[in-house]
Amino acid sequence: MVHIKSSGDYAWREDLYDRVGRRLGEKTKAGAIDGACEFTEQMLPNLERALDHPDMTPELAEILSTQKVRLDYRIETDLVINGDERR
Repeated sequence: MVHIKSSGDYAWREDLYDRVGRRLGEKTKAGAIDGACEFTEQMLPNLERALDHPDMTPELAEILSTQKVRLDYRIETDLVINGDERR
């Protein structure tokens, strides 16, 4: 059994779990936490795949980023002529 503090300095968790539960259609805090974990487990590989998608842009990577998960997408090019690198 896992006990998660949700009082005192951790009271903010109550609202978070309730909001996530509503968004995921879960009626209990345990369901909200389970659903969030399942979502994360599936979404992280999807975000990694999205970075390789031909329609990805730096702007879309920023939209898909969160405080916990940052997508960094950039196109870098360089030109080397006889060992002289130019950008």
